[in-house]
Amino acid sequence: MLYEINNLSRIIGRKQYEYMRNFYSKRSYNVLFFGSDSIALSSLRKVNEFRKNSHKIKCLNIVTSNTSKNRTVIEKYAASERLQILTWPLTIQPGEYDIGLIVAFGHLIKHSVLQHFPMWRGAAPIIHTLLHGDQITGVTLMKIKPDVFDVGEIISQKIVPISQDIRLPELTEQLSEIGADMLVQCIESLPDSLTQTKPQSSEGVTYAKKINKTLSEVRWTEMDALQVYNLYRAIYGLYPLTTKFRDKQMKLFNAFIYDNYVADPSVPVGTLEFCQKSEAVKILCRDRKYIHFKSLRIVGKREISALDFYNGYIKNVSEDKRKCSVLQRTN
Repeated sequence: MLYEINNLSRIIGRKQYEYMRNFYSKRSYNVLFFGSDSIALSSLRKVNEFRKNSHKIKCLNIVTSNTSKNRTVIEKYAASERLQILTWPLTIQPGEYDIGLIVAFGHLIKHSVLQHFPMWRGAAPIIHTLLHGDQITGVTLMKIKPDVFDVGEIISQKIVPISQDIRLPELTEQLSEIGADMLVQCIESLPDSLTQTKPQSSEGVTYAKKINKTLSEVRWTEMDALQVYNLYRAIYGLYPLTTKFRDKQMKLFNAFIYDNYVADPSVPVGTLEFCQKSEAVKILCRDRKYIHFKSLRIVGKREISALDFYNGYIKNVSEDKRKCSVLQRTN
């Protein structure tokens, strides 16, 4: 998970000198917080608590983007704390705010807005960390540039180990809390915290693709059991895993890997069976190993336990009709 802070250092000539001299001589700052969803809430809470207990933040206002009629958790919290809420797109005046903080905002920041701030912070998704089965992740404070994500110099970093079975909501909360603490520490030690940045390395960089519902489709002939489990962890809380069973769409819940048993080569990939030891339905993956599910739901029906699914859909059915298939996409 990435967090970003930007020190605007490319305003030319005397204007640059006066602007930065004014910023570095300040003892308190006017802060504008950009956030749109629950990922941003941890940082907003901690920044606000820091504001209440420190003279470092003089003013804290909120910018959010919400097309729904219902208020977001950010809007509800801001209202409860009597923080002023501004709407996106934004118009502000030079010098009105000293610091811009961006957390899970969902919009690129244009130069016309960025030029009014000495500093920024932002967030990036963590789904691909779980999807790829990474064992470590981290939080990084970095500078940003207008109209582009995640390319600025690094201010500070913290490595975070990933537990084997952690899912998206838990990891998101963990990294959000760590990032929020790092952000407060950075603000608390301003301006010294901005004096020892280092460039990002371009080696080993990968870019996460946008996530959509089609990612939930399990491709049994292409994925091994661990990959299916990592997919389950990565999109947990967003989408359930999906497949087709007897030409009907089916959703899979409460996934786990029970053991390293390797199935006989004669058993087709995608075969669905009931495992009495794990009390779960198991489906054979590409590597001849099984992924287990505690509950399932045929679309149009209610979610039921693995045992009920076995009794209703598998028990009296021939083995050749016990195979799951990839859910076919329609254009």
